[in-house]
Amino acid sequence: MKTITMRNAKLLKIRLIIVIMTLISCLKDDDYNIPKLLGNEENAQLQGIIQELQNGGITEISLSELLGLYKGQVTLIESDIVTKGYVTSSDRTGNFYKEFYMQDVPENPTVGVNVVLNQLDSYNQFNIGREVYIKLKGLYLGKNALEVLTIGGTVDGDHVGQITANQIPNHIFRSKNTMEIVPLGVPPSLVDDSHLGMFLAFENVQFDLDLQGKTFLDPNDDFDTQRNIRSCDSDFEFPIETSSFANFTQVPLPLDAKGTLSGIITQSYGGKEKVMVLNDIDDIDFTDARCDPVFFDTFSQGNLNNWTIYSTLGDETWYYNSYGNPRDSATMSGFNGENQPNDDWLISNAIDLSPYSVARLTFQSVVRYSGPSLEVYMSTNYKGGDPNSDGTWVMLNANLDTNTGSWSSWKDSGDIDVSEAVGGNLFIAFRYRSTVTGSSTYEIDNVKVRGE
Repeated sequence: MKTITMRNAKLLKIRLIIVIMTLISCLKDDDYNIPKLLGNEENAQLQGIIQELQNGGITEISLSELLGLYKGQVTLIESDIVTKGYVTSSDRTGNFYKEFYMQDVPENPTVGVNVVLNQLDSYNQFNIGREVYIKLKGLYLGKNALEVLTIGGTVDGDHVGQITANQIPNHIFRSKNTMEIVPLGVPPSLVDDSHLGMFLAFENVQFDLDLQGKTFLDPNDDFDTQRNIRSCDSDFEFPIETSSFANFTQVPLPLDAKGTLSGIITQSYGGKEKVMVLNDIDDIDFTDARCDPVFFDTFSQGNLNNWTIYSTLGDETWYYNSYGNPRDSATMSGFNGENQPNDDWLISNAIDLSPYSVARLTFQSVVRYSGPSLEVYMSTNYKGGDPNSDGTWVMLNANLDTNTGSWSSWKDSGDIDVSEAVGGNLFIAFRYRSTVTGSSTYEIDNVKVRGE
């Protein structure tokens, strides 16, 4: 029997450390470099898969074909099939956790998929752009807790669970190829299920100025925070979701410019809504001048200083309300112990449209209880007196909330053309009326006029 001396034991320990460090360097590089070398075992397994594909032992299917196998429930894949994709996400900043997303091609993708795996810092092995082969036999296809189609290794109730640490080396293989992932430019308003898992670019977008002083994560949130990005082309808002584990949670939101923002399209917990998740704040390229509205009032300043309140009948008047969408609004009710007759106007201060050739108005409304419908007007020559006789008022066609039984049925007005006022001043008015037989309560919020 061979005896291990103290000297031999030390040499053995040193050699073991060297071997471990060598293996780690083959599989994972440091935080700043793209891993380029494959371990010998990893490379041999991948070459074996490629050889099997060539001799027909296994079959390669596209990501699109793979997702087509999903029939509404978690499915065990029993066929000898392989799929290939290109990694689009990274857990380097902590905004993703024990998962990565991949799409079918590096540029102009048609489909994306989620991969859940029990591995931390997977970006060291499966970096953005890495070509990855997945041997699918024995894995599962289904939806995760975000209701996104996912490849996993176990079953967790009705959802796909992680590919275990022991499963990973037998199922997920990276090639030596790392490609540039070119974000697919898609307007936020056109994002749908087909974009899940893809790396998209939102162009000509910005964060609203009412987020001044806010960071990517709300310090009161335990897990995730959503901050809306707004399109300067359509005024459409889309949520950007940040994990409480990301390393940029306390970075202030960039509000001094507009531009392009790129990230992965996924869904909020439970699949409630589509969100974009950033790999890194380096994927925000805001260098152009902002496209702020000419007039914007969320009533968050706690008053109606941007408005003239004019009552021509009744004691009740428009007032600031701390409730709104999501908070704060201008509110009017003709009920005071009983229904009261009222005729009350909420008229904006003059809005200067002299530099513009086109202008549009948007706002949101909610109504409770029955009564006459709210009316919306515009004028170009109001002087500050009784609006029934001062100024020429044109009624506007706006979508108003009609669900009198809910405080949460906020209705978008739609784009309302107010271009008749370009070249001069615009006044917007909300006219409320009630009678002894009916007095609704109206809340108005997020009033905005944009000029082009």
